[in-house]
Amino acid sequence: MAEPAKVEVKPEVKAPNVPHLIVNRAEVVLEGCSACGNGFAANPQGERALTAVVGDNNAYMFCAHCGDAIMGHVQSDSVRQRYAWDWVVPLKGAPMLNGKK
Repeated sequence: MAEPAKVEVKPEVKAPNVPHLIVNRAEVVLEGCSACGNGFAANPQGERALTAVVGDNNAYMFCAHCGDAIMGHVQSDSVRQRYAWDWVVPLKGAPMLNGKK
């Protein structure tokens, strides 16, 4: 009797070079997580991500996994205010210019 074929399930690969829209900042990030380097959402529904504002105007984005780890270590409310959860979605295609593609 033949053995059943083994099906290998690979984890979803999230490419860091795909541009993502940061929904509540109306900005686009071109790189992956600032901690692990992995990409953000691979599906059109998107996923949550953490923004950290450091200094006057430097923002860093973290995937949900790294963001949870970071927020688990934040100890003061004054520092916690520099972090915000947001939503990121992958972008396909080029931006529209003057209402035209």
